[in-house]
Amino acid sequence: MRCFIAISLPEEIKKGMMAIQDRLKASGADVSWTQPEGMHLTLKFLGEIEEKMPPQIETVLGIVVASVRPFLLDVSGMGVFPDMRRPRVVWIGIRGNDDSLIRLQGGIEKELEMIGFPAEDRRFAPHITLGRIRSPGKAEHLLTLIEEEKDMELDGFKVSDVHLIQSELRPAGAIYTKLYSVELKG
Repeated sequence: MRCFIAISLPEEIKKGMMAIQDRLKASGADVSWTQPEGMHLTLKFLGEIEEKMPPQIETVLGIVVASVRPFLLDVSGMGVFPDMRRPRVVWIGIRGNDDSLIRLQGGIEKELEMIGFPAEDRRFAPHITLGRIRSPGKAEHLLTLIEEEKDMELDGFKVSDVHLIQSELRPAGAIYTKLYSVELKG
């Protein structure tokens, strides 16, 4: 099963992101837009895992969250990965007021590495994917709109739990199922 560890977003944050998507869609660019149920802050993509792994992952998450208190995140900033010359992913930024998010993600990365999940090569860049650009040749107007919105801000939200989520890829789009949640306790 294909899984990842993530923080869910409140519905009001998703609605704000969908309003931004609607403005960007007016560009006519060839983009596969993220559906609301696919909007989440991924802390660690696990890929295909064996059926026996979820209990081990739950144990790891329990260890990590024991030292992390609930915390606040801000939703601000917009851009593209990898850069404006080669845009592939449209994102909205996530920022913490302290190091709680970085400690949480780093702890998950470290503990999962100890049970066989390889560490990421790149630095963690907290973001929500708004869409994936399929044809950069038609993205000029989209990039102009993103530049105009680059300093956007939505309301912040409180993080109080982390989820192991299964993602089933289907022709009509991915189906997301929360396998379990672990509350922050620190």
